[in-house]
Amino acid sequence: MGFIRSMRFLIDGRCDPNAYAAYDAASAAWYTYGALQAEVDRVAERLRHDRKLLVFCFIRNNIRSVTAYLGALEAGHAVVLLDPDLEPSLKLSLIALYRPGLILESGDTETPGRSGYRCGIPTEDGPSIWSSDEPAAGEIHEQLTLLLSTSGSTGSPKLVRLSRDNVLSNALAIRDALEIGSDERAISSLPFYYSYGLSVLHSHLAAGASVVLTDEKITSSAFWERVRATECTSFAGVPYMYMILDRLRLDNLNVPSLKTLTQAGGKLGNELIFRFHQLMSRRGGRFFVMYGQTEATARIAVLPHSCLPEKLGSVGKAILGGTLRVEQADGEPAGPGQSGELVFNGPNVMMGYASGPDDLALGDAMHGELRTQDIGCCDADGFFVITGRSRRFAKLFGLRINLDEIEAMLKVHGPTAVIDGENQLLIYCEHGESGHYAEYGTLLADRLKLHKTAFRFHKVDRLPLTSNGKIDYPRLQTRP
Repeated sequence: MGFIRSMRFLIDGRCDPNAYAAYDAASAAWYTYGALQAEVDRVAERLRHDRKLLVFCFIRNNIRSVTAYLGALEAGHAVVLLDPDLEPSLKLSLIALYRPGLILESGDTETPGRSGYRCGIPTEDGPSIWSSDEPAAGEIHEQLTLLLSTSGSTGSPKLVRLSRDNVLSNALAIRDALEIGSDERAISSLPFYYSYGLSVLHSHLAAGASVVLTDEKITSSAFWERVRATECTSFAGVPYMYMILDRLRLDNLNVPSLKTLTQAGGKLGNELIFRFHQLMSRRGGRFFVMYGQTEATARIAVLPHSCLPEKLGSVGKAILGGTLRVEQADGEPAGPGQSGELVFNGPNVMMGYASGPDDLALGDAMHGELRTQDIGCCDADGFFVITGRSRRFAKLFGLRINLDEIEAMLKVHGPTAVIDGENQLLIYCEHGESGHYAEYGTLLADRLKLHKTAFRFHKVDRLPLTSNGKIDYPRLQTRP
């Protein structure tokens, strides 16, 4: 076959095959690197094809899903990682649009019925494999390795196209920035279909370290029992998770092995950053603040523990191999303290977007540069601070939400505008009453897998408009 074999590049070839790579909570079993590679090879054999295919992998935090994902990479295919709990109608629409050649599931979910797919018999520890009788006929670019959603659980067809080099360069940069050694052990506190969660897996495999695979939530005592029993050393979380962890009080959880905390997925308040920095200092550990985007594979900048509290509020400096700059509206570079758009250059910048199967054949449209559409500034020491977002996305509890898509869901009822209210979506409607808003909130909560309190509705007589007839979002932001 002429296409790239894509899995072994993630694993440190120097690591001991007898060293632990993963613990699977579902089966209560440890997997060494040798055993993991053997299982991945076995899955890859079942997935091999005479041409490169698009593979949908509905991934959970268990060994079946991980070996399905890595096996598909090993077989040389392009893999889309998706939420296994995606609403069935959204699953169907994505499958109908992209017509993947293979659909992989972890064995505990069932693909919605659709003609043209047949299921092979899953092995005891392997994934369920659904094969298409008529996969999309278009070509898939030889470098295309991984595709990730940009919009959480809305089922958007827009995907980020990532190459082998994008994935590898970011895994190595994160490994080095966080100083992940082979003795580190991460708990899978985030889903793997989310770029931040996936980067935890990638960076630990690249370091010859280990990962404890679990779908348990941090609000569950079983999660912390797992951390304790398997002696996990690191935890990754988004701001909402740190709010919960603050209430739980880490020192009361009896997890002495936990020495590294990492935070990304949105802005955490300075008070909590300071509190966790102090907490980890007392434990002889570390707390890292990070900034990233799926379009840059995962992470862009890192603020080390040693730079706190002096650089409180900063996201740090660009990862190794990348550069960040602030560019003013006229294209000129911003000076220290001047605001502008953050622009990142690096080998982890995506190839581009895909909105349908025809885009899978496209090459690199970005050439290593990502205009983040985030507004920020750089201080005199070269540390970056994000002050706002210029695009229509919000990060809510670590989930990236396309505000235009939420608007589209509600505009069928009448004029609607949605803005980011930090820890809530603020929804302004020229239609409806409180009873309708409760119904809309429940529907959105079910669709996005969020609590209904994440949505706050306001009735307005008229939405503010700009002179060209577009919604005036800045004016909405200034409303009380």
